[in-house]
Amino acid sequence: MDYNKIFTVILFVFFIIGCKDVNNDLDIDVVRFEKQFYNSDEKQLDNLIYKYPFLFPSQFPKSNWINKINDSVEISLYNKSIIEFKDYDFSSLKLKSIFNNAKNILENFNSPKIFTLITKSDFKDRMIYSGPYLFISLNLYFGSNYYTDLPSYISRRMDKSFIVNDIAFKISEGYVSGEDDRTLIYKMIEYGKILYLNKLLNINEEDWVIFNTTLEKMKWTNENEFEIWSFFVENEYFFSTDIDLRSRFLSESPYSKFNLDIDKQSPGAIGRWLGYKIVDSYMTNNNINLNELGGLDHYTIFKSSKYKPFK
Repeated sequence: MDYNKIFTVILFVFFIIGCKDVNNDLDIDVVRFEKQFYNSDEKQLDNLIYKYPFLFPSQFPKSNWINKINDSVEISLYNKSIIEFKDYDFSSLKLKSIFNNAKNILENFNSPKIFTLITKSDFKDRMIYSGPYLFISLNLYFGSNYYTDLPSYISRRMDKSFIVNDIAFKISEGYVSGEDDRTLIYKMIEYGKILYLNKLLNINEEDWVIFNTTLEKMKWTNENEFEIWSFFVENEYFFSTDIDLRSRFLSESPYSKFNLDIDKQSPGAIGRWLGYKIVDSYMTNNNINLNELGGLDHYTIFKSSKYKPFK
């Protein structure tokens, strides 16, 4: 196997494994694994394998890891990470606030140990949360100007300023479950639950960051809430099983596809935002424990939300 892909495999394995005042004394355990790994000789590598066996699957021989340490591309990425993250605080008050909020509102939450890495993962796997561990691929947060081959709607989020909210999103994602019934509203509500928790954890963050758009497009969305809602109602999209609708309104994209002149003014994945609005309305109008939200069926949420924006 190409050793450049090994860390991606590791992160995928971890992916499928299973508000009050900030506690300034909250201990955030951060392992700068890339520093230890790329500065290892053979003996130090043995110690790392012994200390972090879950990062070194036994099916891969030690020679793979030695080759990775000495790979020129890997070394270049590591050196870039040293520059980009020289002054970055992985134990910032902002991150402590998220962990503190999670402890206060989410059942059985324990702050994960954070591992920073250099990987060949895709953008969608730039961060993996497995419960006890949270893995961050630093080389996917070098700033938008670094990723010239990627479209701007993706590259603008590959900046260290998005790390904290990405952590809040990943934690929230871990508390949402359910069986997909193929309707558009199911997926909208699923994302709505995640974003609802995301906002509670990262309570002071700007909406345009949480909804992965720009300030201008967030403003447009809020100003056109009634029209967006009406468009989905009039076209009977909510309970449609047309898979194309997920691509048009839920997938990462530069804008949503209403197939109207206003498309490029809209943010991508506007269905996620609309799902959030429905969930938010449901939580406002119903007496429910927050920890019940993650597993609550989408039909109940939709019908009991009483969501209907004013014109």
